[in-house]
Amino acid sequence: MRSLLALPLLVISMIDARAEGPTTDPSFRFPTVRPEHRHAQALLANSLRYFDPAHKMVDAASGYPFEGWNQDPKRGLYLRSFTQLTAIGQYMELLANVAAGLCDTPLFTRRQAIGRLTHLVKSLRQDQRDATLSAQGMLGNFLDLATGKRLGPLAVDVEKGKLVAKLGAAKGEAVWKALAAKGWIKPRNDDTQADIVRSATYGYEHFDGVLAPFADEATRQAVMGVLDQRVVMVVFIDNANLSSSAAKTIGALLRPEAKDEPGVREIRDDLERLLADQQAGYDSLYDPRAGQFYFGRDATKGRYFGWIDLEGKWVTGHVDYLVNEFRGPATFVVTRFGQPLDAIANLGFKLKPYAAADGRDLYVLAPWEGSAFQALGLELSMTELDRAAWRTLLRNVVDVEIDYATRHGLPGFLSESYSGEGVQYTGSVGIPDITVSPLPRITDAASLYTLGAAYTIEPDKVDAFLAANWPAITRLLTDHGPWEGFKGSRTEVIAFQTTAHTLALTLGLLGTGSENMKLYLESKGLSPRLDKIFRAGDKHLDLLSDAAQCFAWNDKSSPMQSSRDAGGFHAHTDRVQDAGIAFVAKDQGGLNLSGGLLTLRYRSKQVIPKATIALKAVAGPTPLPGVIPTELSTRLAETGEGEREIEIPLPATPGLLQVKEVVLTFGPDAQGKPIDLTIAGLRVSPITSARD
Repeated sequence: MRSLLALPLLVISMIDARAEGPTTDPSFRFPTVRPEHRHAQALLANSLRYFDPAHKMVDAASGYPFEGWNQDPKRGLYLRSFTQLTAIGQYMELLANVAAGLCDTPLFTRRQAIGRLTHLVKSLRQDQRDATLSAQGMLGNFLDLATGKRLGPLAVDVEKGKLVAKLGAAKGEAVWKALAAKGWIKPRNDDTQADIVRSATYGYEHFDGVLAPFADEATRQAVMGVLDQRVVMVVFIDNANLSSSAAKTIGALLRPEAKDEPGVREIRDDLERLLADQQAGYDSLYDPRAGQFYFGRDATKGRYFGWIDLEGKWVTGHVDYLVNEFRGPATFVVTRFGQPLDAIANLGFKLKPYAAADGRDLYVLAPWEGSAFQALGLELSMTELDRAAWRTLLRNVVDVEIDYATRHGLPGFLSESYSGEGVQYTGSVGIPDITVSPLPRITDAASLYTLGAAYTIEPDKVDAFLAANWPAITRLLTDHGPWEGFKGSRTEVIAFQTTAHTLALTLGLLGTGSENMKLYLESKGLSPRLDKIFRAGDKHLDLLSDAAQCFAWNDKSSPMQSSRDAGGFHAHTDRVQDAGIAFVAKDQGGLNLSGGLLTLRYRSKQVIPKATIALKAVAGPTPLPGVIPTELSTRLAETGEGEREIEIPLPATPGLLQVKEVVLTFGPDAQGKPIDLTIAGLRVSPITSARD
């Protein structure tokens, strides 16, 4: 049996790891990838090997791609038995790029790509109308493909009442206790519900031990009928990913190279009907009370996703944070389906500084888990690089990821992935310095897939990173594409592959997402609405001018002494105790800080290791309970007699269009200590004018 670490002969023929760089089989042609970027070209060509027809990574009945490569029941891996909406959408995009001449491959022709798209889209439309797989035009997040018939996923929890209704009170109670003793369920919520635990010894054939008294055919059928109910779980982000991919697929098929090909108009029309039929679903997933989207809806139970709080009440969950993989797809949904801009405006965010090796502090939008996937998304699709503020912030993320990987000897980025610890898949892989979560991070499992989005942003830097790490990366390449990544601590290949990650790498390296989306939005007359979401401020704002009031506070046991003059705003106290300085806009409509560069110029007689700048919007008529505060973390140096300056780029987002207060507070290291601080300048300027 060949070693997972050995390069197959097919890859050796494609990759020539000479000093001047690898070579790529000329039958691959990528017009959107720079020809001098030989490492990016080679990696892209290898990623396409994943869909070599010989590997049968596409379900013959539906035309959907399978979830992943690994099928190992003994390890609990069934990745060739199901699929997910995100992967289906990405595969559509790949086929459309091939059909439009943006990605030539020897694995299938443009004509074959159109044929595969026709098959896939037909299946999608069938499934969208199937009440066992969808609700209100929204498909369930996973589809079981194991039997040749598309099925919804199995239930993950069960209510005792359903078992009692089937078997009667006494028998139902006895079976419930036996299921718990057997380990098939984990009761919760006062023993009225339970999580279902499936394993190799779960199921119809395993009514033994404590379940032996209930092994008669009728009881087994009744019990498994309750436990293995098929459900429809409508997840906002999965459907938003699919919708966004459908739009980009239409956009690619509007290009001159494809739009008049036989069958292409029919594909575009079917995908447009798919989107139109999702309208009711997205309307139902928007919560006007919270001004946010729900995470999703359990259509089988008829309730939104959530959890039971300490008082036993059901609490619904919402999409409430800007810096994750939801950002781009949520922006598309608001643009295409006309949801209120509040759905984006009410996404809170944090910005954090990262100390780079060259001494710079790079400010980035902080992912909750520190993951590159959350910071960059699977693919850039919403014309972010045409927006100065987003371009700056995304370039900073790439710089941070490359800096951290280089300093720690990792040939990839830290991102949600298989971790290299058994079959663990986790979101806990990330850079600690930019993470919001207080929980520990996994920092030695580098994966490749987010290099795709990074290449879209900074192609020269990412190709140079690939070149520097090529000896390690070649160990990941196989005749079915690259493995997930590399376990740095043990220098082991993480031998897993998922379709979503492989296609994120492929589509990111191609870099066609935003242009295809732009073609779609222009065809629908929706470009102005997207521009409205990304509307940036166009004025130079001085928060030390008469446009704002300034004041400071501290605990009454050590009052803050403050004053304001031509030199700035001065604040002094002998002992910090919940102190702060506020700059409050006099205009009742607040200030437009969207897409601006916040510049703080200061003098300080002490080091302040952690300070927070909160940006507080104008209060609405009704308080919104679930909005995460928008905060910028920073640090202040001791300046002596001189001054220091901090520059923090702000995203272009509706949440910053009406900022009423800018509030500076001090972290725990400053508590109980003196501060003597002067804010000599606090300005927000359009990034286009603040930087060349």
